[in-house]
Amino acid sequence: MQIRYKIALQFTFIVLAILLVFSGIVYLRAENQRRMSFYDRLSRRAKTTARLLVDVKEFNTTLLKIIDQNSSSRLPAEEIFIYDYRNLLLYSNVEKVSPYVTQEHINETRLKQEVKFQYEDRAVIGLVFEGRYDRFVIIASGIDKNGKAQLKDLVITLLFAFLGGIFTTIVMALFFANQSLRPINAINREIGEITAKNLRKRIHQGNGKDEIAQLAINFNLMLERIDQAFQQQRQFVSHASHELRTPLSALKTEIQIGLSVGNTLDDHTLILKNLLSDTDRLIELSNGLLQLARINERPEELSLEEVRMEEVLLNAQQEVITNHSNYQIQFEFDQIPKESHLTLVMGNEALLKNAFANLLENACKYTPNHQATLRLGFDPVYCIVRVIDYGIGIAQQDLPSIFQPFYRAKNALDYQGFGIGLSIVQRIVDLHEGTIEVKSQQHLGTEFVVKLRHLVEENR
Repeated sequence: MQIRYKIALQFTFIVLAILLVFSGIVYLRAENQRRMSFYDRLSRRAKTTARLLVDVKEFNTTLLKIIDQNSSSRLPAEEIFIYDYRNLLLYSNVEKVSPYVTQEHINETRLKQEVKFQYEDRAVIGLVFEGRYDRFVIIASGIDKNGKAQLKDLVITLLFAFLGGIFTTIVMALFFANQSLRPINAINREIGEITAKNLRKRIHQGNGKDEIAQLAINFNLMLERIDQAFQQQRQFVSHASHELRTPLSALKTEIQIGLSVGNTLDDHTLILKNLLSDTDRLIELSNGLLQLARINERPEELSLEEVRMEEVLLNAQQEVITNHSNYQIQFEFDQIPKESHLTLVMGNEALLKNAFANLLENACKYTPNHQATLRLGFDPVYCIVRVIDYGIGIAQQDLPSIFQPFYRAKNALDYQGFGIGLSIVQRIVDLHEGTIEVKSQQHLGTEFVVKLRHLVEENR
């Protein structure tokens, strides 16, 4: 079901409920008013008849019946019965006592002073009348034909008003639903025109204030992110193809030289060494690409556990020194932790070691003496890791781009590498909901600062 019909249907049900409640209240009040008014008229007629019979000597039962039958105030199907203190019938304006007049009702009336009840379509009232010398019981009844006819007319009026109200509500609800959803329909049409070839197209944002405008704004922001992701993907593929082409071309050249005639043993040895070097570069590049792809794939499946940061950093230090015997890394604490939880984080130990190993390799590689400093500190919220070197540094214009895949600063082009490491580092830090900052000046060195939230003592 379309939203416009859902809105119209829901609004109609709301109005339907309101009209039902309103009609019910009007009907019940009218019925109660009719009933009370008729009982009041019955009471006045009964008391008037009793007063004429008991207190006026000139009236007897015969004369009272004649007056009663010709009275203009007589109620439809009116019946009045007056009983004395012995419950003997003193007066009746009809020939026969009706079935609803019983000794039980007479006694109940004497006890309660006034009794009201329904007998079939009749309204019956029992009253106690105080005469000069006695207390009399009056049982009066009648049929409120006019009141019921008026109530029936009211029901018909309410029914027509109800049906008319529902019809009007449906028409107006559909009209206003269409009016309200018209901007959304326009947005849907514009969205349908957006394809992979025109991701730069944006939808109209309306007045920029209401919820529909906010929807358009958020959708445009989503398009921006998708467009950026497409551009990054294109750049990634382009850079990866370029980086793969270089060692592959070198491999092909070396193989062609090896197949040429007249090469000596030393020439073949040199060719094999070059082939090995180019193969190592291909393996390094392939491993970097594979690692970057795996990190970006299904981050929700990342397994986390309590990890002690000093152990991660020492393992990363040992791995870098093992792979590069000429690298020197000094590990220090900014302050000695007094509580064990201050250096505990929830993380993936293998990924964290990989991230800090990348930072340490870069720090040593771009420093002439291949030295770097690794420092561990903390504050009330974070574990803080600093990787510091005093190497070639990074130019200010390059700093915003260093975490992009395959990006390399101009002063780093003479060093072997592919520009993948820092992208991997940032992605690992992001997966651990941490932050990474860089401070650098050319020819003075670089400092990377990684902050990871440590565990709180009461949560352990």
